[in-house]
Amino acid sequence: MPSLSSNLFPSRLQLALFALLALLALPLQPARAETDAAAPTPTAPPTPAAVYAAADTAGDDTSPSEREHAHEHEHEEHDATETIVVTGSPLAHARDELAIPVDRIEKAEMLENLGSTLGETLSRIPGLTTTGFAGGSSRPVVRGQDAFRTEVLEDGLRTHDVSQESPDHGVPINPLAARRTEIIRGPATVRYGGGASAGVVNVITGRVPEKLPRDAISGDVFGGIGLLADERDMAANLDGRFGDFAWHADGALRRANNYSIPNDGNPHTQAGSQYESYSGSLGGAYVGDAGRLGFAYIRAEDRYGIPEEDEPVEIDMHIDRYRFEGDYAPEIAGIRELRVRGVYSDYEHDEIADGDVGQTYRNEEFDGRFELVHETFAGFSGAFGLHGRRRDFRAEGEAAEFLAPTDTAMVAGYLFEERELASNLVGEVGFRAEYTKVDGRDVNDVSRDLDFVPLSGSVALLYDPLDWLGIGLNGSISQRAPTQVELFARGPHEATSTFEIGDSDLDEETSYTGELRATAKNTRGRLEGAFFVTQYEGFIYGTLTGDTVDEAGDPIDPTDPDALLELLYTDRDALFFGGELSGNYDVFYLPFGAIGIDGRFDAVRARFTDGNEGNLPRIVPIRWGGGLYFASESFDARVGFLRNEAQNRTSPFDSSTASFTHVDASLAYRFEPIDGLSLEANVVGRNLNDVRGRNHVAFNKEDILLPGRSIRFGLRARF
Repeated sequence: MPSLSSNLFPSRLQLALFALLALLALPLQPARAETDAAAPTPTAPPTPAAVYAAADTAGDDTSPSEREHAHEHEHEEHDATETIVVTGSPLAHARDELAIPVDRIEKAEMLENLGSTLGETLSRIPGLTTTGFAGGSSRPVVRGQDAFRTEVLEDGLRTHDVSQESPDHGVPINPLAARRTEIIRGPATVRYGGGASAGVVNVITGRVPEKLPRDAISGDVFGGIGLLADERDMAANLDGRFGDFAWHADGALRRANNYSIPNDGNPHTQAGSQYESYSGSLGGAYVGDAGRLGFAYIRAEDRYGIPEEDEPVEIDMHIDRYRFEGDYAPEIAGIRELRVRGVYSDYEHDEIADGDVGQTYRNEEFDGRFELVHETFAGFSGAFGLHGRRRDFRAEGEAAEFLAPTDTAMVAGYLFEERELASNLVGEVGFRAEYTKVDGRDVNDVSRDLDFVPLSGSVALLYDPLDWLGIGLNGSISQRAPTQVELFARGPHEATSTFEIGDSDLDEETSYTGELRATAKNTRGRLEGAFFVTQYEGFIYGTLTGDTVDEAGDPIDPTDPDALLELLYTDRDALFFGGELSGNYDVFYLPFGAIGIDGRFDAVRARFTDGNEGNLPRIVPIRWGGGLYFASESFDARVGFLRNEAQNRTSPFDSSTASFTHVDASLAYRFEPIDGLSLEANVVGRNLNDVRGRNHVAFNKEDILLPGRSIRFGLRARF
């Protein structure tokens, strides 16, 4: 690797990072007195118990009697306490107090949009889509940027699967286990690294209790059935306490057959879309006045089909995870809180064809984080953090031809600070330095030990000129180390019918992002929009050469049924730009509820910019939609549509997709049959017009149709 003083970083990256560090030393305006109510002073980070108590008050875990509105549209003004998010910043904030767009998806909304996987469940959020390879494997994609640039987390740490290595590998997070999901659309690299250059999807499960529950025992139980694929869903979450000890237990079972697809009026199903899923956990924590210490064990098992024309293929996956968390507020001047998080996982899956195991993937991984949150100093509130990861990856059987065993180690330090710059103006600055080491064997079977030193920095401004208007401006520079696949892929990849060849000489990928966000809100509704531009230097991607080869890499006739498409990993300069717009508005109020409208729009454009311009492959098309809703204390109803426009801006060897529109509807009714028990029954219809559609992001979109008309029934009980 070149030295730091040579050509490792472009000169403008060095200048920008120095500028970010210099900002910390500027003689900024002193913080205004606390008596100035108009000034949005940075929030001092509360203890974990206070953070999650506030989140519970505002979010989905409150009792029905405590919620001002039982429906879960994003009307912050309807809530007694603003919604707290814990993703993206070491400091606790309401989501409107962050410069980048953050969505907090409550459990009720996730149940309403429940899909077979986490990616499908969240795919209706503006700016999000899913890889959609199979019924049991789909990974969230943020702003058209793929798995290596979108981090999927559980309670702030990685999920330790192999979904980044191939689109047919699933994420082992059951959406029924989520209390809520927080989504950052935009770079979150300071805290999470270069793999979050597009955004973060953080599923909050609370499997290590964060606080002492109010009651000795409480629970949340859900059961559902679906007519599309004979779906059956059951899930339960229990929380309780013994004195100063809090405990948590959860379990979920899911099953579905191949789903029905529109086929010109003739009943038909999508082969290889069946799945079975189980997950469960048991955790506990001691919670005292000075902090907490807790542990959880999580087990997940999935078995799902892979669409293949020649033979039935299934993936049988299981993972064991061991998680620990601790928070401590020492009586030391200058230190407000110490936080530690860690998770170790043992992952394995077999790929089974005609009853025989042909490939096996194993992954052992540890991910840990330490944060020190300091008291306000010279007007600054912030935190210093250390982040480390160790990964041992093994592919066996036929998979060993695709990727040899690799070991990856990463250690990073980061700093995040914020302070008031002027009345109604808050600034944020962050910096991350990382060291990554990847050991493996290249395409020539030569052992390679590669070192990378990615650096990332960000600066942001949050301005509230009016009570109803907030504006966020964010700029970031981030670097990402190449992954093991991009460096060391060296053979046939059966799932995508490609023969992939990595490049062990790849350097860090660098991105420059600018983003503008604006939010307008009042007591009737909310309108939020964001526009972003990301310029990549050395954007790493897999390009199809147009040649076809056999499993040994030798040329073969493209009509041969065993022919594989040759794919090379390389880098080019690329530009992404686009944005999202969403909102809802209560048009008028009736004595028994409100009638309103909602809408959404998102678009991404991506092209190469290094002279030989062209489109990037598999970029999500323009999507837009809207609906009419009725919301009351006990009854919700909505009817709407979501349109996917045609995508004709394709790269060579990438097919276009036609436009389609899905019509959806939902009904929900809540009641309390006895004191302390809340029931919610719902029915949800998707693609009620039963139209044919294809997910342009899917690698196998030519072979896979999206589900047809779907009707689900669900019953949720809380006590």
